[in-house]
Amino acid sequence: MTEQRQQDRVPCDIILNKVEGGHTNVCRAQNLSLGGMKLQRVAEAHKPEGEAVQLQFALPGDAEPIWVSGHKVYEADGSVGVRFTNISYANFVRLREWLRTQELNDGLPQFSN
Repeated sequence: MTEQRQQDRVPCDIILNKVEGGHTNVCRAQNLSLGGMKLQRVAEAHKPEGEAVQLQFALPGDAEPIWVSGHKVYEADGSVGVRFTNISYANFVRLREWLRTQELNDGLPQFSN
């Protein structure tokens, strides 16, 4: 499989809602970028056909949810890759700032007490 990502993904552990075909399922985000995310299925009672999804999630430390529309680019072994197709400017800015803080923290040394 050829790598098609345009942005680096940041590891994360975010529980979210995936709305697909009128059904809401709970998933866990494993990594996140400005352009998409990798999801792990947690509890899916209904697996609708189709490629379009809507995702609702809150960034760690932020209570206000982000809504984004996306397109499934792959499904395998309980994972789903989603490319974002529509996100509001305000949510884009919030996501960009959160990703920047995560990338900065990843480069810092870890100190023990």
